[in-house]
Amino acid sequence: MTRYKLNMWLAIAFGLMALWALGGIVFLDRNTVVTVEARVPAPGIKVLIRTGTEAAALRQLLKPFEQETGIRADLIEVGRDGYFTTVGTQLLAGSGTFDLVFVPNTSIAGLASAGTILPLDSFIQDPTLTDRKAFDLEDFLAVYRYNESIYALPTDISTHFIYYRSDLIPKAPQTWDEVYALAQKFSASQNPQSPTKWGFAMPAVVPEERTKIFASLLWTFGGDFLSKQDGHSMLSEPKSIQAAQYIQRLVKNRLVPGDLQYWDFVKTRDALLHGEIAMAAPYWNAAYPMIRSDTTSPYANKIQVALLPGVKDENGEIRRVPFQHAWTLAINASSSRKEWAWKFLAYATGKKGGALYAKAGGVPARKSILADAALRSSRPDFGLILESMKYAKSEPSVTYYPSMVEITEKALAKIFTLDSTPEDAFTEATNDLNRLTGR
Repeated sequence: MTRYKLNMWLAIAFGLMALWALGGIVFLDRNTVVTVEARVPAPGIKVLIRTGTEAAALRQLLKPFEQETGIRADLIEVGRDGYFTTVGTQLLAGSGTFDLVFVPNTSIAGLASAGTILPLDSFIQDPTLTDRKAFDLEDFLAVYRYNESIYALPTDISTHFIYYRSDLIPKAPQTWDEVYALAQKFSASQNPQSPTKWGFAMPAVVPEERTKIFASLLWTFGGDFLSKQDGHSMLSEPKSIQAAQYIQRLVKNRLVPGDLQYWDFVKTRDALLHGEIAMAAPYWNAAYPMIRSDTTSPYANKIQVALLPGVKDENGEIRRVPFQHAWTLAINASSSRKEWAWKFLAYATGKKGGALYAKAGGVPARKSILADAALRSSRPDFGLILESMKYAKSEPSVTYYPSMVEITEKALAKIFTLDSTPEDAFTEATNDLNRLTGR
């Protein structure tokens, strides 16, 4: 073979290889493009939420929302222990990795004052974004404002009930005096024949739980944390001290467990189901569906709930002021998709999304849903929640809420453990709170 022919064949071979390679690249590229296009998700938003029952219920709204709007919503779940740290650091750093954030109503003032969440009024008032009549703002049990602007709407609301053994106590006690008398009757320390070890219990663990539980007693007895007029502490006022004295009487007379400061939601629920206590109050409404669905306890069907007891006033009327608390959705000020974020917020807190949330086990903060007869058979607690919310009250919406709780918890720890009199503990707390606020 001559050199000319050899070079010609080599040129042809290299040409064919190049053509094959080029064809392969083009073919591969076509396949790649098709594959990528097939996997492109719908445009969407992200919701930062803590892991738990609320996240599980909210997850049931994602698909219906996408079907209705074409907007994909994904949850970023964070464990309960590190959740508040994550929320605070991400928002204060101006992170745009999520569009909506799930926060308790007590966080709204602090986040709003820092400019990390957006006021919602402009979204609510924009007719291209919100049908005001269908959205029906008046249907909410509560909305959360800062400086007169709405910053968050509730997805889930909580309040306090009294739980009692109906086989031992045929009729729910109406006042805290009645509760005390029944606690004596059903505490082994006072009545060796009592079928229960303690007459009474409540969650009293920290952080925050004890303050929230105590709030129902504090307000019912006529006391308060802060004055609405000038913001000074009211913990050292006589009626606030009276509520703390009630707690100390229960502890001193061993009508509650000696380690009550370590009792949380789960331990209180289990004590009811195991027949260790005759009553639990103030105790969260969330426990009722769990108790009702329990198939292992011989006491589950004997445990009933009622409105939280009250205190008789000078006219003989019973004053009840149960605690109320909500988990809310707020829009991250650093979100790049604020209007889409609003659409999901409006859907999740709206009537359609709220009904789906209720069926998934949540407690939506809408009067119409709680009053829905179709839901009452599966959620008989809804009527009682609605009734309780007529009297319920929220904690102060203040920017220094964590510090207020820390001071109050310190005082309550001394009261629950009998390390201090209510007068001394609350006088110290009042001084600390007034220094904190400059009053």
